[in-house]
Amino acid sequence: MQLFTSVLTYSLLPGAFVAGLDAGLLYNEFPLMGGRLAPPSDELMNPAYATQPDKSDMWWRNIFENPTTVQFNHRVLAMTTYTATTALFALSRTSAIRAVLPAATRRVMTGAFAVTNLQVLLGIGTLLYLVPVSLAAAHQAGSVALLSMAITLALTLRRPGVAAQLLRQRAMMAASKAPKN
Repeated sequence: MQLFTSVLTYSLLPGAFVAGLDAGLLYNEFPLMGGRLAPPSDELMNPAYATQPDKSDMWWRNIFENPTTVQFNHRVLAMTTYTATTALFALSRTSAIRAVLPAATRRVMTGAFAVTNLQVLLGIGTLLYLVPVSLAAAHQAGSVALLSMAITLALTLRRPGVAAQLLRQRAMMAASKAPKN
């Protein structure tokens, strides 16, 4: 679960840079970029982004300032997030895991899988249609929804503390003492 949340977070960060650098206006095809799985290496690590004479800052400047690199990173991490979500969803449906997962976790996992599918479709649509504001805004809102689902999923897997157990016991006692209609 922690790996899933980490992968999701690392996918969201380049997404913010994609928006800020208008990187979605480059390579408006999917899954290829310029007819290849990855753009040429001289575009990914372009020395023009370095400001130091010895080019020692080239790698990190490209990661944060080069629209081609930012879009490529976001694509790779987004597909990694999609794969991780799909694997978690499939795992949550196996009989052995299903038996030990709380019902709330299974529901939230289904929701996270659905939101991930929608998010991927919105991202690809945004790219293919040259970043219309409505699709781009929906894709950004989807990232918030997906992060919320991941946090909720993590919370459903957390064991309740002593206070929560006491509250549950009191509620059950109160319910058993309540008059039945």
